[in-house]
Amino acid sequence: MDILNSIAEAVGNTPLIRLDRINQEKQHTLLAKCEFMNPGGSVKDRIAFYMVEQAEKSGQLKPGQLIVEATGGNTGIGLALAAKLTGHKLVTVMSEKVGKEKVHLMQVLGAETVVVPVGKAIDDPDHFINQGRRIAKERDAWYVNQFNNSDNLDAHYKFTGPEIWKQTDGTVDVFVAGIGTGGTLCGAGRFLKEQKPSVKLVLADPLGSMLADWHNRTEPHPAPYLVEGIGGDFVAGNVNMDMIDAAIHIDDKTSIETAHDLLEKEGIFGGSSSGCVVAAAMRFCQMHKEQPLTVVAVLPDTGRLYMDTIFSDDWLATRLKTGK
Repeated sequence: MDILNSIAEAVGNTPLIRLDRINQEKQHTLLAKCEFMNPGGSVKDRIAFYMVEQAEKSGQLKPGQLIVEATGGNTGIGLALAAKLTGHKLVTVMSEKVGKEKVHLMQVLGAETVVVPVGKAIDDPDHFINQGRRIAKERDAWYVNQFNNSDNLDAHYKFTGPEIWKQTDGTVDVFVAGIGTGGTLCGAGRFLKEQKPSVKLVLADPLGSMLADWHNRTEPHPAPYLVEGIGGDFVAGNVNMDMIDAAIHIDDKTSIETAHDLLEKEGIFGGSSSGCVVAAAMRFCQMHKEQPLTVVAVLPDTGRLYMDTIFSDDWLATRLKTGK
């Protein structure tokens, strides 16, 4: 009987879907790794369950101990599910940029949420990560530290990378993902490069983020952007820039329009980060026409968390002049 023992065993093994309707470069095969099909609706379920499991095994996380994490939203959702399953309370700390739907969902799942001002520098005590560390220390909690936690990388190295390798029968040539903590691109990417050194790792970065500039050794032009969950103004400890072969900036308008196109043309309901990653994958294909490529693009999360933002006509009319 094919019966799972817990919701944790439902994490991963997400499908690859051909994007033949949206793909502008028919010379290449463009595949979507559908991480929104994880139980909590995002790729972050992979690291959330794995980091909690490993922390319990190592003794870092004691039975019943409080868990605290600074999050862009989706890791907090995954951690809330993992905390329910393992008998822990959870506090999530996030900036005001995180959508209200994500905050509400974390609350419904039992997390205590702390929302702090956006726009603070990484060395500012009021930055959401530093506030998370402080709260964890004050409340004698286990601080997850996803941006520097090596179990984040290991989750993708042990599971996401091998899944993609198996699903493509080793034909993958290009792996495209955004960077929030760096786990997906650098963890799965390391596995894929070990199997096939010619695999190219491509960073999809929102315009306004500084990560692509740092990789490309160009002058950063930091600016606010609407895409959630990826990009940033610091390089997380889990990020290895030397592994990345290309970095492509995608503006908000293109990211959001591509998310709408994924829904209209492919029936795939992803968030703005999914639009950003697919747009970057298609741009990479347009730039490389020497030979056919198999390109895997990670779709990080579901569009269901953006009903009041990128899939709201009123929001679009005030925040982004798309004409939709």
